[in-house]
Amino acid sequence: MPRNGTRDDSDSTDSSFKPSRRSYLKAAGAAAVSVPLLAGEGAAATERHGISFDNVVDMGDAGDATSAIEDAAESNTLLKFPSGDYELSGQTNVSGKSNFGIVGEGDVTFTVPDDYNGKALNINGGDGVLVENITIDQSNATPDVQVAPDDNLQVHGLKMLGEGISSSTGQSKGDSDAALQAFSPMVRSSGGSGTVQDIVLHNEGRMGAYGRVGVWIGEENKGTIPLRNCNVEGFSGNGVYGSRTSGEVHVEGGLYKNNDLSQVRIGSNGSYVDGVTAVVDVSESRSDNAGEMLNGSGIRIESDRGGSGAAIRNCDVSIGSEANADTGIKVFPNYSGDFTIENTRVEMNSEGYGIRASNPDGGSGSGTLKGVSVTGDATSLVGILIQGRDGTTIEDCCVETEGSRKGIFLENCSDSRVANTTISAGGKGLQLSGSDVEQSNISQGGSCPAPSLSSSSYDGSSVSSVEDDSEDESSSDSEDESSSDSEESSDDSDESDSSSDSDDSSSDSDDSSSDSDDSSSDSDDSSSESSDDSSSDDSSSDSEESSDESDSDDSDDSDSSEDSEDSSSDDSSSDSEESSDDSDESSGNSDGSGSDNELSGDIDESDMPEPEDSANLVITDTSTEGGRIPYEFSTSGDLEKSQTGGATQDDNDDISDNTATGGVQSYRDAYEYEGELVALEVEDYATIKLDDDAGTITVMGEDESGTEYSLEVTGTLEHIDDSSDPISDDGSSVSGGVGSFRDEYSYTGKLVQASIDDSVSITTDPETLDE
Repeated sequence: MPRNGTRDDSDSTDSSFKPSRRSYLKAAGAAAVSVPLLAGEGAAATERHGISFDNVVDMGDAGDATSAIEDAAESNTLLKFPSGDYELSGQTNVSGKSNFGIVGEGDVTFTVPDDYNGKALNINGGDGVLVENITIDQSNATPDVQVAPDDNLQVHGLKMLGEGISSSTGQSKGDSDAALQAFSPMVRSSGGSGTVQDIVLHNEGRMGAYGRVGVWIGEENKGTIPLRNCNVEGFSGNGVYGSRTSGEVHVEGGLYKNNDLSQVRIGSNGSYVDGVTAVVDVSESRSDNAGEMLNGSGIRIESDRGGSGAAIRNCDVSIGSEANADTGIKVFPNYSGDFTIENTRVEMNSEGYGIRASNPDGGSGSGTLKGVSVTGDATSLVGILIQGRDGTTIEDCCVETEGSRKGIFLENCSDSRVANTTISAGGKGLQLSGSDVEQSNISQGGSCPAPSLSSSSYDGSSVSSVEDDSEDESSSDSEDESSSDSEESSDDSDESDSSSDSDDSSSDSDDSSSDSDDSSSDSDDSSSESSDDSSSDDSSSDSEESSDESDSDDSDDSDSSEDSEDSSSDDSSSDSEESSDDSDESSGNSDGSGSDNELSGDIDESDMPEPEDSANLVITDTSTEGGRIPYEFSTSGDLEKSQTGGATQDDNDDISDNTATGGVQSYRDAYEYEGELVALEVEDYATIKLDDDAGTITVMGEDESGTEYSLEVTGTLEHIDDSSDPISDDGSSVSGGVGSFRDEYSYTGKLVQASIDDSVSITTDPETLDE
């Protein structure tokens, strides 16, 4: 995986630096922000980041910093802490103070008690609140900093360093003593705004714990919060969790790395991620159990309130090969509106999707992908999967895949378009199912740009970056909300949910992402738990081995049907008039119609010539819509290809020792073998996986609408999970259905047959094809 210079205090072990034309964090955890010396108490008015202060109080003599802050806090007052260490004895409450600030001069560190799991700073209400250049030492503690004015939020140079683990906190989401998030910014008034800039949040928490969130922006936020040039690493419950707010979240530049569940998560109307680097590299994680990460995905778009108009642009996403991750970028079913991904590079080295937009719940929001590149070492599934998003556009994109990994798959996407796109796929290039797609200028071969992981600072980005991809694309200042001169307070703050009547007011109303997170049920993953927590959503093991991209292919409805149905030459545009036979030779597909003696018309098992009794294993494509179905199996004895029932014996199916690897399209492959069938995996609408050593057969699905299957063995089957599909009275067979999770069985005896409905049939007893 390319790594071009993240800085010393990030998780990276490489301190080299390569300049980038876009915006990233320039110095994660570098020396403390330089703050000019301030005048003493009672000095003339001072202004910082658009906030005017009549009084400046020198806090150098503070003993208990909690009491000192609470006693000195007044409106129009800036509390100045000289370099040094200060102790916060507990929750520090400031409420209803306008034009109030806390600033550190030089190296200023606040400590909290051991095992502390509460708000270190709890600032609520007022108009114009500043926190600048302070460090919270979270060694053996899980403190939270909440800064929540009605309007004009200003947080600059905040750092939270240390392991961020407390022995007193629970490790599962929903525990009554679950660890708090690290930082909770919010603007309470609708139409209000603020800036969070140059913050560094580093955590070494336990992965797989549904635990601590880095930045939590929840329901109480009603305004717009830009997060600019920030660095958030090592949190087990999302790096930035900003999808539970009605306000806008603008994540601009910065490095987000090795957080579980996602690096950045947005979803409200008008929210975007721009110029961000999102990286998951287990080898560079500070966490002791980095390998237990549930789902180290990159960027997520999802919302508990529908959402529309979210955008990802000018980003670089890299997921390492050892990461447990289901996607680089994912659009959830509960996000039913339109979304845009522009000028973004995704590198997926683990077995997940590069980009996946799932069937929307109760809507049909379209997707727009422009100037997007998807690369990586993953060899299964598909680079880009779009489901149920009518009006989708994929333009000026590039997809490069390895192994049998497919390029682009559009499922149930009407009135869509793929244009000016390069697809260099190990598997099928462009696959369509239930989709009406206009195709033009689609080319094959070549390489695609990988992410650049360098670090620099965000200084604005052009919305039209795809059309003008020049070196100065980030020079536009249309979105550069300068923190120094544009964050003036708003007269609308009276509309806020004022918390000035109690020191503790609202301190618990919005601080726990574990409470409000549960409203995001991801039907795509068929879980009764929340989308953030469900094992089917955030544990990528289910989707890594399964294939949502059924090999059914509706591309024969288009002008380029011959190309798109039979090989990765479906990527060619409709003006390429080469024959399907020619395309088969170049596609690398094992079973193009040109070499597999494809039957005409609809295909079902009764159409097939009866296999001979000498065949030990027959794999038949029973779909009528084409598309290659990959398989692999191993036996304990010798193995050779057979022509049973007219099955093909082409050079694209490989036998190495006692293992066969191949694919079947619109017909069948047959084999004779000695000994036992010890392993089998066939991938289509769902994946059937047999492991004789473990004595298990697993059916893994990816479509929440459900896929039917059947299994039969010579002995007995038994559920070893929570599935409840009825097993026959004699225990030898089951007919069931699987959604986006898996059904798992133990078995005795031998496999007789297995099938995925309208997809593939597998049998070791050829006579069963007559039934």
